[in-house]
Amino acid sequence: MIDLKFDKNKKEKKKINFKVVATGVVAITLIGIVGISIGRFSGKNPLNTGVVLDATATLERGFNNGFTFLQGNFKDLLNFKNNANKIENLQSKNEKLQAEIENLNKKIDEVESLDSLKKSLNFIDEKYQANSISASVVGKNDGNWYESFVVGAGSNSGVKKESIVMNGSGLVGVVYEVSKNYSKAISLLDTKSSVSFKLLKDSNFKGVITQNTNIENKDTYKNKGYLQGYMFDSSYKVLPGDVVLTSGLGLYPEGIPIGEIDKVIEDKNKSLKYVIVKPYADFKNVDDVTVVEPRNIG
Repeated sequence: MIDLKFDKNKKEKKKINFKVVATGVVAITLIGIVGISIGRFSGKNPLNTGVVLDATATLERGFNNGFTFLQGNFKDLLNFKNNANKIENLQSKNEKLQAEIENLNKKIDEVESLDSLKKSLNFIDEKYQANSISASVVGKNDGNWYESFVVGAGSNSGVKKESIVMNGSGLVGVVYEVSKNYSKAISLLDTKSSVSFKLLKDSNFKGVITQNTNIENKDTYKNKGYLQGYMFDSSYKVLPGDVVLTSGLGLYPEGIPIGEIDKVIEDKNKSLKYVIVKPYADFKNVDDVTVVEPRNIG
């Protein structure tokens, strides 16, 4: 049988031991509190190397680190906002500068265009200048080259059929149809166009610019935007680099620059001397032109 009396005594001893341990803990805590209090008044800390100081130091370090982290992030936020404002201001200034540059470029283009058109008037006699107008090209044929194009001026501005079209580089073409506000023209590249020319070095050396020739591989030259033609006399001494001008025969006044001889091709069977001419006018870019009344009006 189990000894109930012994078991009861054992439980009583456990209660007594627990009370003793609890009392000891309370006593140690009180001693610690008293010691801390004494240390505060006496200027000494009895737990200088104890757990309390370590715990306090750890908490203090954590607090300082947390404060430093928040402070740093706050500064970063302020810097980010300031930088964002600076970037926005720079973008605004950049847009304004770009707009100013575009306006300046437009003014420069207008000045250059005006100078080009003034230069074109130097190519013709003064008696034709009174009957000339400046206009912009507003349309063209398909493809890279300006073979036919539309000028933004018509009969209301004084444009007439067979009026001469040129720019600051030289001869461009001729007007073939006129309405009130627009005119249609063909350039020297068009097969329906032809112009009599002479050489600058000797005005007796004359010929005709026409794209309707029998030159071998003529499409190769046409694809380069070059003009073709032939001399009236195969005995004329023509060399690459010779300057070609309008001769004054037909519609075109004398002395308008056309281009330079690029190549001379002799056809001895036909007693012909063909010429390939590199034009001064850029037939890929014909923007502003001067339209001049022709010499002979039908």
